[in-house]
Amino acid sequence: MTTRRERKKRETRQKIFNAAIKLFKEHGFESTTIDMISEEADVARGTIFLHFASKEAILAHWGYDRLQEIEERRDEWDYGDSCKQRVLRIYKILNEVNIQNYDFMKVLLESSMKHRQIFDSEKNANVELRQLFADLIEEAQDKGRLKTKFNPLVVANMLENIYYNALYDWVRSEGAWPLEEIMDEKVSIVFEGMDNEGVLTTKGLT
Repeated sequence: MTTRRERKKRETRQKIFNAAIKLFKEHGFESTTIDMISEEADVARGTIFLHFASKEAILAHWGYDRLQEIEERRDEWDYGDSCKQRVLRIYKILNEVNIQNYDFMKVLLESSMKHRQIFDSEKNANVELRQLFADLIEEAQDKGRLKTKFNPLVVANMLENIYYNALYDWVRSEGAWPLEEIMDEKVSIVFEGMDNEGVLTTKGLT
């Protein structure tokens, strides 16, 4: 059971994170200072460092929040026999937030290229997303729905790259790129190659 102290700690952490995201959107990552975040969140400067080691760590926390949301909304995507559709539902949940937060996504991607700490933290979040995809693929292989000759982690890495590359192109296009359509098309190509001799097609799972 979560204690009052743990709840308070989590609430403070979220308040700092929300304040920082608001400022990053308004002023950009480079121009936002810890003092500005402290004032916006109404917490002491030292309190921020109790929760986040740096400004970069606050930005990188976004990825972990999205993974947590995927787990919390598991009943929205983890059903049916189609691995492909599960993956696309996960993309859809992630993209709901991305589309609503275009300005922040632009800050996140641009800053990640400049700051190694953000990149390293995002890489850790990517590993968790990759493992989730790998588990889904392995399950489908065990059921005979996908070819077993493919390494689940390698395919999962491809699915992960499809997501992040499409997101990057979408941001560069100022939000004009057909994000979900392109993801759907690329994922379809991956799963057509893994289709276990027409099993997915004949069972209506594609």
